[in-house]
Amino acid sequence: VFLPLPLPRWFPESARWLVLNNKSDEALKQIKRVATINGKHAEGEKITPETLKFHMHKEILSSKTMYTALDLVRTPGMRHITICLTAVWFSTSFAYYGLAMDLQKFGVSIYLIQVIFGAVDFPAKFLSTASMSFLGRRVTQGMCLLISGAMILANIFVPSDMQTVRTSLAVLGKGCLSSSFTCVYLYTGELYPTVIRQTGMGFGSMMARVGSMAAPAVLMLDEFLPALPGMVYGAAAIIAAVFAFFLPEMLDIPLPDTIEDVEQQR
Repeated sequence: VFLPLPLPRWFPESARWLVLNNKSDEALKQIKRVATINGKHAEGEKITPETLKFHMHKEILSSKTMYTALDLVRTPGMRHITICLTAVWFSTSFAYYGLAMDLQKFGVSIYLIQVIFGAVDFPAKFLSTASMSFLGRRVTQGMCLLISGAMILANIFVPSDMQTVRTSLAVLGKGCLSSSFTCVYLYTGELYPTVIRQTGMGFGSMMARVGSMAAPAVLMLDEFLPALPGMVYGAAAIIAAVFAFFLPEMLDIPLPDTIEDVEQQR
């Protein structure tokens, strides 16, 4: 836990932060360094402090404005993004922990299924990363939730003695939910503008925590109908997939810096 503590002192500050804090020369060094790493050394050498300030004029002005959590829903574009991401964050965590906390129903060793559930996260995260780069964020996010919801609902109709099939469907659903988590973390950071990005990330993470708290309560519904928890988890994931498909695609799109940028992208 304590070993990484000294590392931040070697992390470079972002060029944006340096410019906003009147350290344009240091910002220029960072930008030229990044340009060289990206094979754009000649282009980087052409940048001057004046050019940097000119292109960041809007950000310099917006930095003087105080932003709160209310700005996540103040304008139509921000409101649209926040509502959709709330559904995605909540349902991903809700279904993920709902599956993880109901291992005994698969009829195999809970220790074995726990190992399998943990192991599937690794390939799932790699696949989602590749998918986001080729298919885009929106398709990856929506399909992960849609497939996971379908797997959870399909498991309801599989007889309890078909343990292999039930376990396979659950593992596939869990893997897709893990992929959904990977995607939504990146997607949220790209959708929200720089001036309020961390507030948006924090709000989304909070919605995920609410989903994880609600998940165990749903398991008690099996006293009324054994299939009911699975129906709720599966339906939540599918509904969230619909919301995800209404989000704007961010693959190869410049990240918004201000709320005005978000509104212009609509």
